[in-house]
Amino acid sequence: MDNYTAPLPNNAKALSYPAEYTSTLLQLFIENLGQDRRQQILDMGPVCEENIMFFAQLVKRHNVCDMFIRLDRSRRKDLPSKHLWNHLDYPHQSFNGIHLWDLVDHLNDNEVSKLIELCHFMLKPQGMVMALTFEAYSTPSLIHSFVIQRNYRIAVRPQYHLDLPWYYRSNRELTLLLATFRFVKSFLYRNGIREFLFQRV
Repeated sequence: MDNYTAPLPNNAKALSYPAEYTSTLLQLFIENLGQDRRQQILDMGPVCEENIMFFAQLVKRHNVCDMFIRLDRSRRKDLPSKHLWNHLDYPHQSFNGIHLWDLVDHLNDNEVSKLIELCHFMLKPQGMVMALTFEAYSTPSLIHSFVIQRNYRIAVRPQYHLDLPWYYRSNRELTLLLATFRFVKSFLYRNGIREFLFQRV
């Protein structure tokens, strides 16, 4: 297990948006996929052409299931959360990696537990799950998509059409919710974004 916390900036409370940064754990996520191009991953973030192009060079199939827009629609229509999971009806052990981005920030504990149960079902043994979350001081007022650039640089793109609640959780709370996976590494960046990497055993 490995945790790293970068020093916080002096103006931490003034940060109200996720500034661009270089992702340490995205590189580890990609390295774990290895050189086998038969690998398949599931991306649950907003549809992003740059990310599709990035992963197309690395894996056989980059599946995108935008759970953010589905969650937004479900909440606007006041539908039970069970309708949300119908979109994740992939076969058992379909994927070598799953990218959640900051989806868990917008789900209550019961919804996170169901999401993790589905991820465990969909992942192959030794498959990886990567998630982002925000520290309390840096929670942005808008939902963002995270756009992968060269050299694992992550830029942000506002999603003005989305209106979702925020749920702050400590590192301990997050790792307990994902306890069915082996914790690999976490990293806190100066902009308040926390990255977590887990593995299915």
